[in-house]
Amino acid sequence: MPKVIGDDENTMPDFILNAGLGLPFLLLLLALMGLRRTVTPQAKVLVKAPVAKVFALLDPYDGKVQNWNRTKVIYELVDPVRQIFSMTYATTLSSGSLQKSQALFRVATRREPNYLELVREGIEGKSHNNELLKIAIETTEAAEGTGFHLTYYWGSRPMIAQILARADLWGGIYRLKGLAETGKPDETSHMLISLGVSVVTGLISFVAFGLTVGWMIAGLLIAALLVHEFGHLLAYRLIGQPWGRMIFLPFLGAIAVPRLAFETQGQAVFSALMGPGLSAVLTMATTLTIAYGFGFSDWSIKFTVVAAVLNLFNLLPVEPLDGGVALRSVLAKLMGHHARFGLMFVGLLIIGLGLYLQQVVLLVFGGISVLANIRPRVIDSGLAPLSSLQVTMAFFSYVVITITYISVLKNIIGMVG
Repeated sequence: MPKVIGDDENTMPDFILNAGLGLPFLLLLLALMGLRRTVTPQAKVLVKAPVAKVFALLDPYDGKVQNWNRTKVIYELVDPVRQIFSMTYATTLSSGSLQKSQALFRVATRREPNYLELVREGIEGKSHNNELLKIAIETTEAAEGTGFHLTYYWGSRPMIAQILARADLWGGIYRLKGLAETGKPDETSHMLISLGVSVVTGLISFVAFGLTVGWMIAGLLIAALLVHEFGHLLAYRLIGQPWGRMIFLPFLGAIAVPRLAFETQGQAVFSALMGPGLSAVLTMATTLTIAYGFGFSDWSIKFTVVAAVLNLFNLLPVEPLDGGVALRSVLAKLMGHHARFGLMFVGLLIIGLGLYLQQVVLLVFGGISVLANIRPRVIDSGLAPLSSLQVTMAFFSYVVITITYISVLKNIIGMVG
């Protein structure tokens, strides 16, 4: 007999009702991650240098060149009447090649040496999402130098990008402070700020996991996540980029963010698979040490199991997991603009698997994959496509990494069973 509203029986499956407190927090965090809003981070420091010197560091003029670690910023006056400057950011990769990007800024207001306002140009009619729209610089005389106030105005950004916007602003203002005071950018403070974001979000995640799954498992999860995300960071270095940044996400895991945009789909797929790939090498090594009696301990066994399960989950072919990021690029190569239908189909399969295994998390991520691809979208816009050889290598790597984790779990179960 069909169930109707008012029956004593629940109309919702028991495994969803019994999912625990973690599910509402997971859904809330996912919603917050997808929520875009404009962000206006501000930073203010005391610079022990004259006001005119500090102001000149950001005041553009034709032919101006600044060096920020491995990135060179070149200013070119392209419209003298409207005072529009082209800023070229050229970063030297470890391979020796240059990766360039450009942006147009107009000097909207200049009250030397106390106020400068630069407004973004050239994006009329385009999306302002994740775009830096305006920079405001204020300088005031202080007893020991200059009060330096810097404000960035960003277009709509998701939660993670909002955190990074603030970290980048504070890192940037300390770079400028060092340049004004010593003649060299303060890269140490910039690095410590990025590290601080990782540490603080890591501690928050540890507490969140500890309250839901226990403190020992929480510690093992954080350790496994560190190894996984270091794989992504290492991938960025191997493709020639500077070290990226890492942020932990309570109830979700962590994410490594590159400093520069990818240039090819091959780089995107390689970086996605390096996280679970590096972790697979470690879990295989710990399994061998346990099997031969070198590391047979409760801690090593639990870490190996946690790392294997975590990375197997991350290999699920749904966005935003690494398996889904790799699949997205592969399908974009194989199916062109029809790739989103392939991603929706895979998402439906994951939902079906979640219902069969009674796992709410699979339902959530399968649903995300379906919803994200209902509307037409451009996948990997501007990236050079994968070659046929790269598609084959991506598939082979994915299969090998997945089989490695299944083998690890099978062997561990056999040893402790």
